[in-house]
Amino acid sequence: MNAMKKKICSVALLVLISVAHSAHSLYAQGVFDGTRAGGGDGIQRASSYQVGSAEGIQIEVNLWGQVGRPGRFRAAYTTDLIALLSEAGGPTANAKLDEVKIIRYVRQDTSRFARGDSSVVEKLVRVDLSKFVEYGEQSNIPPLYRGDTIIVPGDALSVFQLFVGIIGSIAGLINTAILIVTLTNR
Repeated sequence: MNAMKKKICSVALLVLISVAHSAHSLYAQGVFDGTRAGGGDGIQRASSYQVGSAEGIQIEVNLWGQVGRPGRFRAAYTTDLIALLSEAGGPTANAKLDEVKIIRYVRQDTSRFARGDSSVVEKLVRVDLSKFVEYGEQSNIPPLYRGDTIIVPGDALSVFQLFVGIIGSIAGLINTAILIVTLTNR
C-alpha cells in the first residue's frame, strides 16, 4: 500500500507541475497581469530613462498579446512599433494587426509636478498595422514612449485556444484530486 501512495503522489506532483507551467505561460502572455505600464504614476521623468552603452537613451515598454515573446522590453528611445514587434519575434499567425492598441499615460498640464497629480490621463492610441504589412506604409506607425503598453489582440481562435488551455488545466487538477481520493479510500 505504501508503494501505491508513492505512485499517487508522484502522479499528482507531475500534474501540478504541468498546471503550474501552463499558468506561468498564461501569466507571461499578460493574461493575468493587470498592472499599469511603467509602474507608479506613468509620468515621463528624466529619471525614468536608462542610458545604454551603445544605444544611448533607452525606454522600457510592455508588449502583450499575440507576439512571439510578450513581455517587458528595454529599447532605444528612437525605437518604433515595428522594430519592437520584430525584437519580440513578430506577430503570431492569430494576431489581429488592424486592432493594435497602445496605452500610454500623458500629462495634460506640465506646470505641476506633484506625484499622483490628477493631470495625468490615460490615452489610447489605435494602430492599424495591416497597411504596413500589405503596402509597407509607415506613415501611421507611432513612436514609442516610456511606459507604453502595446496590446496585439488575437482573433477568435486564439481566445478559444486560451479558454481550452485554462479549462484543461482545471480539469487536470480535478481529475488528480478525484484519483487521489478514490485510491486512498480503497
